[in-house]
Amino acid sequence: MDSNLLATGIQHHRAGELQQARSIYRQLLADNPREAAILNLLGAVCIDAGQLTEADEYLAEALRVNPNLPAAHDNLGVLRARQNRPADAVASYRRAAALDPTSLATQWNLANALAHNGQHAEGIVVLEAIVRAAPRDAGARFELAAALARAGRNEEAMAAYRATLDIEPRSVAACVNLATLCIDRKQFDEAARWSRRAIELRSGIAAAHHVLGCALSGLERYEEAIGEFHTALDLNPQWDEARYNLGVTLVEAGRFAEAIELFRQIVAQHPSDPTAWYHLGSAQLKAGDVAAAAEQFDRAIELREDYAPGRHSRANLWLLAGRFSEGFAEYEWRLRLSSYPTPPLPWKPWNGEPLAGQSIVLCGEQGIGDTIQGIRYARLLKEQGARVIVECGAALHPLLSRTAGVDAFIASGLPTEADYCVRMMSVPHRLHTTRETMPTEVPYIIADPALVEIWRARLDTIDGFKVGIAWQGNPNFPGDRQRSIALRYFAPLARVPGVRLINLQRGPGIEQLSGVSEAWRIVAFGDQVDTTAGAFMDTAAIMQSLDLVITSDTATPHLAGALGVPVWVALQKLPDWRFLFEGEVCPWYPTMRLFRQSLAGDWVAVFQQIAGELEHASRS
Repeated sequence: MDSNLLATGIQHHRAGELQQARSIYRQLLADNPREAAILNLLGAVCIDAGQLTEADEYLAEALRVNPNLPAAHDNLGVLRARQNRPADAVASYRRAAALDPTSLATQWNLANALAHNGQHAEGIVVLEAIVRAAPRDAGARFELAAALARAGRNEEAMAAYRATLDIEPRSVAACVNLATLCIDRKQFDEAARWSRRAIELRSGIAAAHHVLGCALSGLERYEEAIGEFHTALDLNPQWDEARYNLGVTLVEAGRFAEAIELFRQIVAQHPSDPTAWYHLGSAQLKAGDVAAAAEQFDRAIELREDYAPGRHSRANLWLLAGRFSEGFAEYEWRLRLSSYPTPPLPWKPWNGEPLAGQSIVLCGEQGIGDTIQGIRYARLLKEQGARVIVECGAALHPLLSRTAGVDAFIASGLPTEADYCVRMMSVPHRLHTTRETMPTEVPYIIADPALVEIWRARLDTIDGFKVGIAWQGNPNFPGDRQRSIALRYFAPLARVPGVRLINLQRGPGIEQLSGVSEAWRIVAFGDQVDTTAGAFMDTAAIMQSLDLVITSDTATPHLAGALGVPVWVALQKLPDWRFLFEGEVCPWYPTMRLFRQSLAGDWVAVFQQIAGELEHASRS
């Protein structure tokens, strides 16, 4: 074989001069018709030229001549991948790798083929082998990180991206992808750092500005986030994900008109996309246009009947309107939301079957307030003849231990023998709850009598009309920024003559106490509360000796309401469904009074009203 002519053909091939390379390979084949290596090269150049049928013939002949030629099996894998035959591509690459285990190029091809065939775990194993063979190969580290991310192994993926950046600190893609994973884990500060690094390394990358916008939005720096989304869209005007995130952030920033206009544009471009209609409805709802929002949610559902976000939002509207029968049926769609944690339950689901002589696990879900509200249904299940086992966080067991109808508790995720199970927020639907039939008897949570006596003795030494206050919920809860209230807004309450404020806040938000004037004279018991007896145990006992509780929408009003303690709740303009659209009465808690924002974000007017009512109540 003419080695110089072969080298020239390969040179043309590598330069993309496919016609010249093919001509030389054919000349060589004419002189060497049984040469498998030349047949393989002709197959490869035909693949590159898009002549797949000829490539198939050349490679088949090459493997008939030499069934153990690794390069021919590797090229056959390339061909099968181009023919959209991923399983056959995997088989060919496996054969090539078995014949030449030292070829990292074949290992790369095999890893990619496994990924395209949905064999992600096996693909990761191959990439890990490549990394071990070439530990300083930044590309290998990057591909391993990407594969781990696709498999949902985000913590390992983040470590692999960091290792990539240790080898190649100027990898913009690694910075952007690492920032994206940080967003998923709500590590917004770190996400901002990596996305800014990507922007410093190379300007004009839309993805870097987009992920920076997501990070800033997560940090509630909405105006800065809006600027980054606009930059991303200037670079890539048709990027729908960036447009959606810009719209959502405009809503969070209270720029409702701009958000609505943006989503109208998206709807006009994608009229068959339920997501577009859903986001338009969500923006209109936040702007206070409930009727328009309902229309958009209905439209989204018409386009896709199983569109869970639309169904869930419609459920919330119906529940807010007091349409409990329809609302609770529709509320079951929460379990299909991608954002909703719904681990499988190991017991048979209860759908309303007779419970006499049966055992049922009543499963807590969502937040602490939801569990406090939902455990009232244990009594109704017990009245049907069931043995009722409550599954919830172990920290709540002492608080709930005196609840009527509960036979036993288990910690979340622990197995036990039972005939049925039901999630707490699904029980209203199973029992066909209406406003007339919902269980409203209070108290149904009973504070520890011994703790009540201890705290009563301490609180009896405090003069005045004693008002417990709480202002901050879980900052990781979606929408917490709208429902939680800065402590400074409670200032009018501290000025009401004869009122003494008692701190009920625990955890996040407690640091705000140091920022208020000593003139408020807030009584705070510090670490003496809920540290020994159990979560909310001391808080429940303290509430029993207060004249009133005033709070934002957190677990605190649920606890006070379940205890039958007088409680006033300051509500955002668009409240949680439990509090309905209007009125001062909460149907779930007869001792609760509701104070609502007239304008979104305006807590000043709410607390002026509360202070006026408090002055009257403290004199009664």
